[in-house]
Amino acid sequence: MAQNPFLALISPLFRGKKVLFPIPKHDQAMVRLLAGMIQSGAFKPVVDKRYPLDQIVEAYRYVETGEKVGNVVVATAPTG
Repeated sequence: MAQNPFLALISPLFRGKKVLFPIPKHDQAMVRLLAGMIQSGAFKPVVDKRYPLDQIVEAYRYVETGEKVGNVVVATAPTG
């Protein structure tokens, strides 16, 4: 939201505090890094809720509440 640019403006007033805006890279090195993290188990996504595809409206409504604390997964195929 708008708080990040605001924090960047006021953060110099507080010693030792910095606001960083990470810009992700979309290159082969990043893909290899992420693949390695996934394979090793170091990458652990936070999944808040899971919904089947036929409940996508409910999933969207849940996301709109602003109460989610992780990702919302919509399964396009039955999981077994």
